[in-house]
Amino acid sequence: MYDVGFIERYGAGIRMMKRLSAEWGNKEPRYELHPLETKVIFDSPIQESTFIEIDDISEQLNECQKKAFSYVQRHGQITRKEYIEINRVSATAAYEELKNMVNKNLLDVRGKGRGTKYVQKVND
Repeated sequence: MYDVGFIERYGAGIRMMKRLSAEWGNKEPRYELHPLETKVIFDSPIQESTFIEIDDISEQLNECQKKAFSYVQRHGQITRKEYIEINRVSATAAYEELKNMVNKNLLDVRGKGRGTKYVQKVND
């Protein structure tokens, strides 16, 4: 797969799957090996949810924004204070980066002032 360009580095995807599973509170992925295929199985406590694939938008976001977007997908919303805690950035940086995500139509704003929350944009 590496030779034909489907992967960037050996093992990077496996490490990423393990890291994301731990961040999301899931068990590590398990593998079913068959002669013609390998299945990667993710066990999750969530019964049913809708998520936007982070890979679809990853080029648009910096690392802090990716963490925040994943947080919104898990918790339904994020505040500026939570953004600051998650990413260890200033209040100004948090505001600017969240505003940038709103401008990219990834998040919607709910409320004003200290009660402002950012929720995942629902595309109709």
